[in-house]
Amino acid sequence: MAKENVEKNNAEAAMVKMEPLLSQLEYKCLGRGAALLFDYDGTLTPIVKSPELAVLSQDMRGLLKRLTKRYPVAIITGRSLADIKKLVGLKKIYYAGNHGFEISGPKIQLMSPQAEHVYPTISKLCTELKNGLGHIHGVFVEDKGLTASVHYRRVAQKELHDLKNIFWKMAKPHVNSAKIKVTRGKKVFEIRPNIKWNKGKAIIWIIDVIDPKKELTPIYLGDDRTDEDGFLALKDRGLTVLVSERRRKSNAKFLLKNVAEVKIFLKKLIDGVNHAYTRTPRSNAVE
Repeated sequence: MAKENVEKNNAEAAMVKMEPLLSQLEYKCLGRGAALLFDYDGTLTPIVKSPELAVLSQDMRGLLKRLTKRYPVAIITGRSLADIKKLVGLKKIYYAGNHGFEISGPKIQLMSPQAEHVYPTISKLCTELKNGLGHIHGVFVEDKGLTASVHYRRVAQKELHDLKNIFWKMAKPHVNSAKIKVTRGKKVFEIRPNIKWNKGKAIIWIIDVIDPKKELTPIYLGDDRTDEDGFLALKDRGLTVLVSERRRKSNAKFLLKNVAEVKIFLKKLIDGVNHAYTRTPRSNAVE
């Protein structure tokens, strides 16, 4: 009983903090409709030590399934397309893997031909990194085909300097050749083709497919630096939500602390849809 009371109190506190977001949600979305877009790691699942441990909870999967009955839903992630589809396991969802270089969904399929040309370079670099970093305990080089990630969350602090020196020594020639670019995330180096494509452009592409008449309000939730491209792309068009325990500079308009608050928000979204026509119009609207 005590545990239930604590969870109830936490949920109520979270609802108070997210009131500005919920007000915008009711004002902009419940009448005209919305398109829901999510990052995966750190947004739908907590950040974990190894990527393979980021398993979608049954509760979150159930919420997503319920949302697909009301809204178009998309997941945009740095994971490979095959990996994210397997992890989520729901139909009627738009999936964008490898930071948007691969997109799959109801009646659509896209793979960047420019990115495919860089595949041999990324494959070669991954082999070099696996050999060069193999002596460092806890490092994980993830070859995702069109992109790659070097995870070092489990690497000891004393070995980070060595890891970073080796990484840049091997990656720099490919960066200087303008074939790839490297960005940083949460304890990870992200390796991508050096072309003008990112999560933001992928989000706009998906929304234009879903909503060519621009009648829906896009809502995007993400937690990482790579999600800033998505927040920026929707700056004047939708609702953007950073998922982060700490406040930081971001292009997002709103903040949720963690996956638990994301879950509360999604439940409220479902509840709002179910009761939209029994409420006084714009009762919580931001004027």
